[in-house]
Amino acid sequence: MKKTIVFLAVFLVLGASLVMSQPVSGKKFELGTAFSFTSFKFSDSTDSDSVLSLPLRLGYFVWKGLEIEPEVMLMKFSGSEAAYHVSANLAYNFKVPGQVVPFVLGGVGVGNGFSAGPLVEGDTDVNAFLINAGGGIKYVIGKAGAIRVEYRFTSNRLSQTGFPSETVSSHQIFIGVSLFF
Repeated sequence: MKKTIVFLAVFLVLGASLVMSQPVSGKKFELGTAFSFTSFKFSDSTDSDSVLSLPLRLGYFVWKGLEIEPEVMLMKFSGSEAAYHVSANLAYNFKVPGQVVPFVLGGVGVGNGFSAGPLVEGDTDVNAFLINAGGGIKYVIGKAGAIRVEYRFTSNRLSQTGFPSETVSSHQIFIGVSLFF
């Protein structure tokens, strides 16, 4: 039974990838921003914290639904220095009937920390390496815009001189807008 379910899941994903297409035909670029509420916890803790983030991304459709999507994310907690991440993401947009366009993404990035108050601050001494994975939907409005809702999991490996390395895992929900041109 498990093999049948796995086969059907793979078949659905591969079948969907055959019909990949750009969310708005004829448009090669997507400029987007959003707000993100992030819930995170450290690997040795059972408690979680939260922070608001602001990503800015510029996507380029290289072939049908395949999109290169570099991103800059700024994060700030009151009383701490700003933290940033610069990521190189790839996204796949699946064409389905109607105005809803599902997508998946993955990527890697670097930064100067993770803004979490006194626990880990963004700092020039902090180095971060992160891995992103997620997906969501774009609700296309007209021929030039979309509302974008996205879930993303990020594993962030932080290191700072004089302190042990720490891994921060976060789950983010992005809600924002995209413009196509």
